[in-house]
Amino acid sequence: MSTNIKLISALIAGILHSGSAVATTVNDANIEVITINGHQQHYKTDQAHGAMRSDVSLLDTPQSVVVIPKEVMDDQLVRTLGDTLKNDASISIGRVTTDRERFSLRGFSLDESTNLLKDGHQHFSKYRIPMALVENVEVLKGPSSLLYGQSTPGGLVNLVTKKPTYDSFLTLGVKGDENGSIRGVLDAGGSLNEAQTIRYRAVLEKEQNENWREYQDGIAQDSDFLVGSLMTDFDLGNDLRLSLHFDKSDDIAGQDSGALIDDNGDVVGGDETIWDMPWTTIDAKSENYGADLRYQFSDNWEFAAGYNKQHNERERWESKPQTSSYEPDTGRYKNKPYNKLEDWVQQAFYFDFVGSIELAGMQHELLIGGNYVDHQYSSLKVKGKMGSGNISSGFIASQPDFDYADAKASSDEYQYYGVFAQDLISLNDEWQVLLGTRYDQQDKTDADSYSVLPKFGVVYHPVENASLYANYSVSFEPQGSILDSEDGSYGLELDPIKGKMVELGTKWAFLSGRIRLNAAVFDIERKNILTNEGTADNPITTQGGVQRHRGFEFGGVGQINDDLSLITSLMYLDAEYSSHDEFKGNRPEDVPEWTASIWAKYSLTDRMAVNLGAFYEGERFGDAANTFEKDAYTRIDTGISYAIPVAGQDLQLRVNIENLFDTDYLGGGENGEVNVGKPKTVKFGVSYTF
Repeated sequence: MSTNIKLISALIAGILHSGSAVATTVNDANIEVITINGHQQHYKTDQAHGAMRSDVSLLDTPQSVVVIPKEVMDDQLVRTLGDTLKNDASISIGRVTTDRERFSLRGFSLDESTNLLKDGHQHFSKYRIPMALVENVEVLKGPSSLLYGQSTPGGLVNLVTKKPTYDSFLTLGVKGDENGSIRGVLDAGGSLNEAQTIRYRAVLEKEQNENWREYQDGIAQDSDFLVGSLMTDFDLGNDLRLSLHFDKSDDIAGQDSGALIDDNGDVVGGDETIWDMPWTTIDAKSENYGADLRYQFSDNWEFAAGYNKQHNERERWESKPQTSSYEPDTGRYKNKPYNKLEDWVQQAFYFDFVGSIELAGMQHELLIGGNYVDHQYSSLKVKGKMGSGNISSGFIASQPDFDYADAKASSDEYQYYGVFAQDLISLNDEWQVLLGTRYDQQDKTDADSYSVLPKFGVVYHPVENASLYANYSVSFEPQGSILDSEDGSYGLELDPIKGKMVELGTKWAFLSGRIRLNAAVFDIERKNILTNEGTADNPITTQGGVQRHRGFEFGGVGQINDDLSLITSLMYLDAEYSSHDEFKGNRPEDVPEWTASIWAKYSLTDRMAVNLGAFYEGERFGDAANTFEKDAYTRIDTGISYAIPVAGQDLQLRVNIENLFDTDYLGGGENGEVNVGKPKTVKFGVSYTF
């Protein structure tokens, strides 16, 4: 642990031994109002706008939805999206690399191009998500293609970003850990004129992250991350608002592809050893900007439209360790170095008409909308000669000199659009029916496709604070054509992969809505997945495989009493390839049967609170062939926070311990490589709001 981090941690720990206020966010017509209160902020959720693309309450939504609120993320000192999503047992974290994380929801992988949303709209996310910009996270379970189009059937994750505020504030913060990581955050907002018709929100975060894992020369893997954003709201009249947003990030980091597990389930070379060469680097830049227009043209009808453009660039220096070539007797393994330049440009547009009418004695909540995406990708890749490494001796292969005259260029482009209509019909005080349909089309060279997607739901309210629901929904994933010239099906145009789900659930709100509980059982089938009728060396790609995932889940979030808040979840999942040329009867990779999580906050005083959490992941297979299994584990985290009055405001202090009992465990992985669970780590946070 570095001297500076020791001093900061010791100072915070000393202060904590002596009795919290943070900026409270209240959403009112999508505008945040920041106020300062002299008491603990507890966990609560009211609605998830992304579930219905309108302000429909969770009790009226015939779908399982979980909201992970800002207060939980603050208390846990989250750094990445994976840190946040561990609070929902239906999500498992797959392979984590330097520049991004992969996830599965209800056992189905989340596609980085389609399954993550930003403020309810499709967002390309093949880069590190800047959590400093995120206010809360919504998890929408099951197919949501009616409103959002192409995606895998497990569900969607919606990132709700911070918004401009009426009242002026400035929050400065520092976070870090015992490994020497440090990050500074500035978050400011307020009105720019006396009438408060022009408002802004600005966020800036700079991070220097030190990993606990090291290269074979003894140097720790590290990264530098910088993100800045500016969001503005302009009231152009009483009923018309224009919102502009811009953010830009730059992430430079060394590579860590993960570890290799031997036949005994032990990590080859030790938990801390990185197989990649120390000269490997990823330099990823992302720029995102756009505009949203919202017009309330009557008491019951609103129109919204928006445009967003993303530009992502990435350069990857890879040594590409071939762990499958590892020789246990000598420690040698091969490397396949390369350098790759990649460029993504994605433009997206949406429109929504939201309204309420009464017809034939029934209330109709109507939503009519559409979205369009133009996605372009290009790359340039140059390979080096095969090299060698030695995990036993720590031999470092030299960085190759590439001849870019031998570089291989590739590109991909598609246009995608869809229109939809949805009607939530209140038959009476107890019964509601949801009807919806969508037309979707992808235009892509040799891979055009279209789909018509239905959705049906029923909601019954036995009492005012509860609902029982059922829903049927579908998903689709457009495919391209076979572009590998060595594939026996070269040139074959693939049909879309389709999924369907039946879900039954219930939701309850207790203590005047302060705590919400939900439970659901579901059956999801994903058909037409890719299979190989040939061999690994001579593939013949076809379609026809089927995945079937059935299970149940339970969750709750809110405030039990004046002192205790919690967020908890549990999922059981029976998942298998029910039809497949190679994996029939197998369980998908990194999909456990049981998962559970709980995180609780208890206020000792108005200024001091303690946290305690447990995160359980059951046994799961490390590859699709089910050749090796990862043990189940339970990780315990804890923390303490204290607010000190300073100049009329509160200085917020936090110290957390992740993996309190230093449990050894394996995380996600891919192709036989796995992520080693982080050992016991002390984290801290200091913030002050002016």
